[in-house]
Amino acid sequence: MPPRVSVIVTCYNYGRFVAEAVDSLLGQTFQELEVIVVDDCSPDNSRQVLLERYADHPRVRLVLHDVNQGHIRSYNEGLGMARGEFMGVLAADDFCLRSDAVERLVAVFDANPRVGFVYSAYAMVDVESRPFRSFQPFEHDYVRNGFDEFRSLMYANYVPHSGTLVRRSAHDVVGWYDTALPHAGDWDLWLRVASRFDVGYVAEQLFAYRVHGTNMSIARYSPSHANGEVLLTIEKAFDALPPETPHDIVASRKTAIHHALLKTTWGDRSLGRIKRAWEGLLDAAKRDPSLLGTKLFYSALVKLALLSVVGHKRYERLSNQRRNPAQATMSPT
Repeated sequence: MPPRVSVIVTCYNYGRFVAEAVDSLLGQTFQELEVIVVDDCSPDNSRQVLLERYADHPRVRLVLHDVNQGHIRSYNEGLGMARGEFMGVLAADDFCLRSDAVERLVAVFDANPRVGFVYSAYAMVDVESRPFRSFQPFEHDYVRNGFDEFRSLMYANYVPHSGTLVRRSAHDVVGWYDTALPHAGDWDLWLRVASRFDVGYVAEQLFAYRVHGTNMSIARYSPSHANGEVLLTIEKAFDALPPETPHDIVASRKTAIHHALLKTTWGDRSLGRIKRAWEGLLDAAKRDPSLLGTKLFYSALVKLALLSVVGHKRYERLSNQRRNPAQATMSPT
């Protein structure tokens, strides 16, 4: 029998992390699961680790590139090999926090045939796998209409890439990852699915997202490049909305663009990357001068200035005193 779930683990230079990612999947209570590991010609010991540990494993399929192809092409290659009814990606530096993580997501699909993707809250961890921050976009589990999801998702990408599962039939309708969006490809996919399918969410932290100095968002993409991609992502999402889209969503295009342009500086600010946050904010203003006439821009400016003066740790303490953490993750302001 083919597996019901296929998870693609994409690896580039993460030999020190990849075994934790794969083992966390193999240890899941949900056993109808295959793991497709795509190593994109890593220069470190990733290939050696994979061959030694998983070459003969019945539920692991290894793809070892001789030429680097990039992560988006690796995602799509893995999806093309996947046999599961539900498919997702787990970055090689991330891992499952709970042994029933996949089981919890599949249960939402099984109970709700119209759901196109299911995601969960997650924890940020350091290089030693120690959690240091929780990320919970909403307080309670839900299944909701895709247009309701789109109304929130068009302002910020709060859906984690690692661990989120997509129904195969949804991919059949909207396609795979867009190779023109290496930085924002996951957000683009969530928006496309949400415009045509319902969405499910589990409020418990099921997966861990590892933050370290070589994360792709830091190592490969400048704030200017990131801003360009998120802008393209929003433009593409609104251009592709189906005819039955509610009018209030269509009318929100400009506001969504403003939020998208502040997404990069918000993400860097939240992790204390002050220099990158300033670069992203200034680039956003240059790309769309109409931002200078919005409260969004000046709110972001004041918060970044405060961060620059007091430092990240004190800024985090002040922020936690002033806001509900669950609500704070919903907006890039």
